[in-house]
Amino acid sequence: MTLPHDKAGSLAAGAGSSGAAGSPHAIISVATAFWSSKVLLSAVELGVFAELAGRSLTGEELCARLGIKGRGAPDFLDVLVSLGMLARTDGRYRNSPAAEEYLDPAKPGTDISGYLAFLNSGFGWWSRLTEGLRSGDRLDFSDALAESGGGDGRTAGDGTLVEADAGSDTFGEAFATPEQVTGFVRAMTGYSMGANLAIARAFDWRPVRTVVDVGCSEGALLAQVLGAHGHLRGIGFDLPAVGDRFAAHLRDAGITGRAEFAGGDFFTDPLPSGDVIVLGHVLHDWNLDIKQTLIRKAYEALPSGGSLLIYESLIDDDRRTNTLSMLTSLNVSLVSAGGLGYTGAECRSWLAAAGFRDISVSPLDGPEYMIVGVK
Repeated sequence: MTLPHDKAGSLAAGAGSSGAAGSPHAIISVATAFWSSKVLLSAVELGVFAELAGRSLTGEELCARLGIKGRGAPDFLDVLVSLGMLARTDGRYRNSPAAEEYLDPAKPGTDISGYLAFLNSGFGWWSRLTEGLRSGDRLDFSDALAESGGGDGRTAGDGTLVEADAGSDTFGEAFATPEQVTGFVRAMTGYSMGANLAIARAFDWRPVRTVVDVGCSEGALLAQVLGAHGHLRGIGFDLPAVGDRFAAHLRDAGITGRAEFAGGDFFTDPLPSGDVIVLGHVLHDWNLDIKQTLIRKAYEALPSGGSLLIYESLIDDDRRTNTLSMLTSLNVSLVSAGGLGYTGAECRSWLAAAGFRDISVSPLDGPEYMIVGVK
C-alpha cells in the first residue's frame, strides 16, 4: 500500500519561482525549522499555554506572570500567533483552539504537553546526530531524561555514546525513580494522543468484549476507547512500575471497574488474552527479530477470530514522502538499543508470516496508521 506523504520538510512546498531551481529560501526554511520548534517547546516550558487556559492577557500581563523579559518577548509571542498556537485580538493573547485542547495540563485526557517537554529535552541528542551517524552507536541521553523527568533507555550516564546492543533493555532506565515514571508515561500519552482518539472512532469495537493494550504506559488508549464504548473491558500490560500511574489516569478519566493492570515483561511473560490485542508505538523500539517475536506472541494470546491492532507512524513504502515518520525512525535509531521505523508493506509481511489473515492498513491521524490482522 502506498501511503500519502506528510509534506514535512518538503523543498517543493516552498520552492517559489525565483529560478529554475526555485528559491534558496526553500532550503533556508528547512535549515531554520528548528527555530519554530524551539519557540513552541520553550512556550510549553515557560507555561504560556497553561497561563492562558480559559482566558486572554495582554503581552505585558503574560510576560510579567511568566517572568519573560527582554526586547525579544513580542517576537516570541507573535511567532506563536503565526504558528497558530496563539491568537491575538486588540493586543490580547489567548490560546488557539488546538492549544486550548491539547496543551492544557489541567486536561489530562487530551494534554500532550508532557511529550513536548520530552522533545524539549531531546535537543541535546539531536545536536549530536553527526556523531551518532558516524559511530553507529546510540547516544547517551540520561542527562536529558533527568531534565524532562522521563526516560527511554539504558545509558552510560557520562555523556558518551553507548555501544549498540539490539537485545538490551531499551527502557531499563525509564522507571528508575517515580518522577521518571511520571515524566515518561505523560510523554507517551502525548505522543499517542492523536492515534488514540482516532482508534476509538475508526475501529469497529461493537463485537469486541475485551481489549488488551500491550505496553500500555499510563493507559491513555484504554481511557479513550473504553470511554467511548461502554460495553468494553480493558487490560493494560506493562512493567510493574507503571501500575500506580495507570490506576490514577484511568480513575481521572472516569473509567472505574472496567480496566485492570497486569504487570509483566513481554520478553519473559505471556501476553494477556483478549478479543483485541494492541501494540501501539511499540514495535519501532526494537530490532526485526524482536518485532516478529512480539507479533507471534500476540498471535498465540488471541482467540480464533481475534484481532491484532498495531498503530505506528508508518514510513511510506517508497521511502520518499512521509518525512515525519522517517525522522521518527531516525530519532529511535539514535536512542534505542535496536529500534527502527517501518513501512506498511513490511508490517503486513510480518503479520502474514505469523499466520494473520485479512490484514489491512488504514490512516488514523497525521502520520499515524492502523494495521489490523485477524487470527
